[in-house]
Amino acid sequence: MTAQIAARLLQNNDGGKGIMLGGMPGVAPAEVVIIGAGMAGISATRAFLGLGAHVTVLDQSIDVLQRIYDRFPSIGTMVATKRNIERCCAFADVVVGAVSVPGERSPIVVSREVVAKMKPRSVIIDLSIDQGGCFETSRPTKHDYPTYIEEGVIHYCVPNIPGVVARTATHAFMNFALPFISELANLGVEEAIKKNSGIAAAINTRNGEIYKLTRFNIKGDTQHGPK
Repeated sequence: MTAQIAARLLQNNDGGKGIMLGGMPGVAPAEVVIIGAGMAGISATRAFLGLGAHVTVLDQSIDVLQRIYDRFPSIGTMVATKRNIERCCAFADVVVGAVSVPGERSPIVVSREVVAKMKPRSVIIDLSIDQGGCFETSRPTKHDYPTYIEEGVIHYCVPNIPGVVARTATHAFMNFALPFISELANLGVEEAIKKNSGIAAAINTRNGEIYKLTRFNIKGDTQHGPK
């Protein structure tokens, strides 16, 4: 949903700069910067490219950047250093934060100082807000009032963005979840944990305790322990 949200927020009637994501003949497309090339970043990249935007993706891993570049060769890629993040935010019309560290709060990778140097009425969409946000200026908002202005930049920081497309989100979720649910029902919890590494890695609590995966190998053997 990131691209359609950005497209709307760039419109004049939503306080934006009046930019069309895909541009027009003789008019350059919007500059979109995505920080983080995980699943959220990849999905956002695909959506923005589909609407014709020019996309630059930053990540700390060269291997991750290579994979996303192989998949979308028209994008720009940069290592997510402090300097590169500052440079990209300075020219961006839209900056998407898709930074996630499993089990931890998302690190703040864009400072207030950098936000203040962005172009007026640019758009920030913080997909990491569910884990605390990756912009220093981010704070959670609601679907009723999803945006606010900070340092002259429009911020969209809604946790659970798919909540406003509940029907599509529910069907999409169940398409992915049903095989795991069926496996748990047919095999039982203990056997499903042993045979499916995805289920094993997803365990948060077990027998009344908070657990984490402490060891895992390709055969599916697991060892859990209290955090």
